[in-house]
Amino acid sequence: MNIIDKIRLHGGFIAEEQVPAIIAYNRLELLLVRCGGGRFMCPAQDVKHFISIIEADGRDYVRDVSLPAR
Repeated sequence: MNIIDKIRLHGGFIAEEQVPAIIAYNRLELLLVRCGGGRFMCPAQDVKHFISIIEADGRDYVRDVSLPAR
């Protein structure tokens, strides 16, 4: 069972520690990032970068990261 299947079995939500395993499996796997003021999808390889931009000025926050429904 790959990392994506394991995450789907647990509701699809991704812990920060799981992101490197997803990148190793498929760096372009699209992940859903939900923020206080909106949401967006981006490749797994870019999640940490975009989260740091969102949180940099303190005006918004990241609620969670998950696999989008398929």
